[in-house]
Amino acid sequence: MDDAKHPPRRAVDLEAEADLARCGALKDFWYVGCLSSELQGKPLSRTILGTPLVLFRDAQGRPAALLDRCLHRNARLSAGDCFDGKIGCPYHGWVYDGSGACTEIPSLGPAQQGRLLDAAGHAKAGLEACPGDVGRVPSFATREQDGLVFVYLGTDVTQARREPFRVPKVEEPGWTVYFMVTRFPNGVTNLVENFMDVPHTVFVHRGWFRNRKVRPVPATVARRDGEVLVTYEQQQDELTGAGFLMNPTGEPMVHTDHFFMPNVTRVDYLWGARSGYVISSQVTPIGPLESLVYTSISYRLPWDVPGHLVARGLKRAMKWYTTQVIGQDVDIMRVQNEGFTRAKRGLEFTSTEADLLHADIEEVRGWLREGGSGDGPEPANRRIEFWI
Repeated sequence: MDDAKHPPRRAVDLEAEADLARCGALKDFWYVGCLSSELQGKPLSRTILGTPLVLFRDAQGRPAALLDRCLHRNARLSAGDCFDGKIGCPYHGWVYDGSGACTEIPSLGPAQQGRLLDAAGHAKAGLEACPGDVGRVPSFATREQDGLVFVYLGTDVTQARREPFRVPKVEEPGWTVYFMVTRFPNGVTNLVENFMDVPHTVFVHRGWFRNRKVRPVPATVARRDGEVLVTYEQQQDELTGAGFLMNPTGEPMVHTDHFFMPNVTRVDYLWGARSGYVISSQVTPIGPLESLVYTSISYRLPWDVPGHLVARGLKRAMKWYTTQVIGQDVDIMRVQNEGFTRAKRGLEFTSTEADLLHADIEEVRGWLREGGSGDGPEPANRRIEFWI
């Protein structure tokens, strides 16, 4: 093989991708920490890029994110209680505000000051005299929008490579939007490839989403600025299940799959200007083989005002349907996980033309993992064809 003609692809390293210290520029993006509705009176425990966090709301009701570890004896803060916009450690009751500053140490009493040892005595014994001297729990920037709470784990939030992803159609009239949160037994690269993969649907989702017809599907794969956009030339795709509900009159379909670096996919099925559904998935890495996926389902039926009322009434049925389909993806991602972990050979891929979009995703994520310097993978626009 001519190595100059066929340069090696970047390897997928799930271990490094999910490690804050080794993930390169993958940390320089916003990741979903939770739904806004989940962050109420109790603290939430989350892990992002292998880093344990506690989320809660501060005195102004804003999301706060701290390292989930008390300064005193290292107990998990997420096992404690929230009150007055602060969080108390469950072990000895040390209290922290949203910035991570310690504001109260109950064992120091009303004076909140060591009383018998002088400054020299404190210093000699390696003790701190008051809450203001104990330091801060590391804190992380947060952002709340579109019903989601985002966390930034990079060192300088002003250097974030992109703004948090906007949920599609969330404020557009006529569209109904709901969220699903799913724990997947796999890493980010494998998940985003699955969410943008058409060939697997006729096997994993047979009868639920699409049945095999043995037909060619031409498509264009465009890679540019850390994004991969796939446009399918298949206007008469015969979707089963919810597909018929969205398109009872047989309008031509516009189907696109879109990857946004480093961890977001958006899948559009549109029939004309008044009907369709959009599925966006934001993958939050917990560890190498564990992720939380925040999926927004946006849909619109092909009727006007009555259609919107019907759409709202169908939300429960839509949630049930999408739960079944996502559950099938959870199962196949577990099967993939078992394939490469039990074989003890690591993650190895062999690809064909149908996998060009995945190769592009791996190129973008690999470039970020290696530090993301320079302009990134060069723009490319290529046509492919596969059969389903």
